[in-house]
Amino acid sequence: MNQFTNYISKIFIVFLFILAPILCAQNKDNFVMFGHTPRVVNRQLYKSLYNAKETKEKLVLLDSIATLFLRSNNADSLFYYGTVIKNELFNLKKTDNLKDKYELKGLLYKGLGSQNMGFLEESIGYFIKGITLAKKDGLVFQRFQLALADTYILKRDILKLKNILDELKPICNTEPLLVYYKIAESNYNILNKQPDKAKKIIKAALKTANKKKYTKIYLRLKTALGMLISYEGKFKEALSIFHEIKKETLTNGYYDIYISITLNQGEIYQRTKNYEIAEMVLSSAYVNSVQWNQLNLQKKIIRALVQLYVSTEDFKNAYNLKTQLESVNRKIIKNQNLRYIRNLEFKYETLKKEKKISKLQEDQVKKETEIEYQKTIKYAILIGFFIILIPIILFLIVYYQKLQAQSLLNKQQEVLRQKEMTSILQAQELELVKNTIIVQNKERDRIARELHDSIGGNIAGIKLQMNNLIDSNPEVSSLLEQLEKTYQHVRDISHSLIPDEFKENNFTVLVKNYIATLNQNNTVLINFEAYPEKTVNALNYTVQSNLLNIIKELITNAFKHANAVEIDLQISILKNENSIELLYEDDGVGFDLKKTSKGIGIQNIEHRVKIFKGVFSIDSALNRGTVITISIPQQDKL
Repeated sequence: MNQFTNYISKIFIVFLFILAPILCAQNKDNFVMFGHTPRVVNRQLYKSLYNAKETKEKLVLLDSIATLFLRSNNADSLFYYGTVIKNELFNLKKTDNLKDKYELKGLLYKGLGSQNMGFLEESIGYFIKGITLAKKDGLVFQRFQLALADTYILKRDILKLKNILDELKPICNTEPLLVYYKIAESNYNILNKQPDKAKKIIKAALKTANKKKYTKIYLRLKTALGMLISYEGKFKEALSIFHEIKKETLTNGYYDIYISITLNQGEIYQRTKNYEIAEMVLSSAYVNSVQWNQLNLQKKIIRALVQLYVSTEDFKNAYNLKTQLESVNRKIIKNQNLRYIRNLEFKYETLKKEKKISKLQEDQVKKETEIEYQKTIKYAILIGFFIILIPIILFLIVYYQKLQAQSLLNKQQEVLRQKEMTSILQAQELELVKNTIIVQNKERDRIARELHDSIGGNIAGIKLQMNNLIDSNPEVSSLLEQLEKTYQHVRDISHSLIPDEFKENNFTVLVKNYIATLNQNNTVLINFEAYPEKTVNALNYTVQSNLLNIIKELITNAFKHANAVEIDLQISILKNENSIELLYEDDGVGFDLKKTSKGIGIQNIEHRVKIFKGVFSIDSALNRGTVITISIPQQDKL
């Protein structure tokens, strides 16, 4: 499957290279697609690095090359040179002052590279280690904190982002770090749904920013301003800002900002229904993000393309791109696992070397000990006395501490038992209420069907037979009127048994309202999409009721066990296969299917699916999230 996806991606890229000039000719703006990563490092630097013999000289050259790649945010190269710098440090003595300096640089480059490739958890590890090693309140410390803040922005972790901003606010007061702080602060306000505050911060920062000295930061601020203006619906003004700075980003080699601008332009054209231009713009950005291995940007662009195809009702391409998005997510997880294994191998080899050095040191210590032993034999009796006395004292101290710890542990266990009992009782009450509602809805549905189909059908048959008796018996007409009233009364009763929420709202509105209620009290981002929405809303009540209960069960399970940051839900009607498809995906901790038994929630979902003769499948692994697919044959309308 992966080989097929890669093959299709390559054909797609070649097709775009052929099509791009034609589409660009129809639009006054230019969009550049690169078939390779533009050269940002002079070959002379590589040659000097190759010829360098001294470790310090190599470190200076490696840092210079990494700094140039930092200019364009080339993820692969940043991570590679950060790793090379870290490895080169083994050739320095532990007492060398340069060791700490270049260790911090290596951690920063590896963290930024991981961040741009979408390995957010890995980048957090590098930044936290850098924060631990850096001098608190220093510029390097602030740089690592701001880089960590950018990662939490990508993870949409508002609470941790705010903690960093609060810590940096009193100490971050010099350029360019102050401007980076303002950008992070504006992003916090955007995540906190306060775009007006974010806009004020960006405008104030633009007034004080030194464009000549800090060109890239200035362009980032302008890009952020354009995005905020586009959110207000001022698309012409936003496009004007992007046109103004776009060429400058290419001239200066800020390719990451260039892709970000292109993505925003594509989204604006999509929102203004210039679908053909939007498709070309987003496709060019996708090609560049693939070539530069910017997996985070790939995910954003694919989501924008999915939204574009949904707007044009091209659901087939939208579904295919959702599959491509899953492929990108799998690639991120696979690369993270490979990096983890390589890191373990590196640590293992380092440990072996350290053990060898330690063994040599031990031999040296043994020789010195033998010499010292001859000099200290006269103190043997005194030392023996202390050796006996000290363990006794230590034993008494440890025993006393153990008694205190045991007493404290018993108290804590008692508190935990009480909390656990309370939790179990609450869970049982909740399950009882839920089961009562489920049984009640099933019984109401059954009674409604019986009234509508059985009794209603019989009355309709009697009406047809009595119509034939009107000519021969005039009294039959009054009976027919009473029978018609009885028939209407039966229909009213059957329809009244359907819950009000399904009468007053479309099914997709019910799901979105439920998700909106959850979003008020949770930091988890829940996305829901229905293709096509009208067809989904036209499903019969029984199917809609069960789908809503399945969605609630899936989200409840995710909140309890997944520890996810983002949840994606999608319902699709496949006319060709006459089926209803429900796709659930989260980026949580996952679980081992072989070792973990199915809980009550999963069993309830499987039971609901079996009622409709559907198919239920689940795919999950530790630290890789969970994907659940449900396929139900399409039912006839009630």
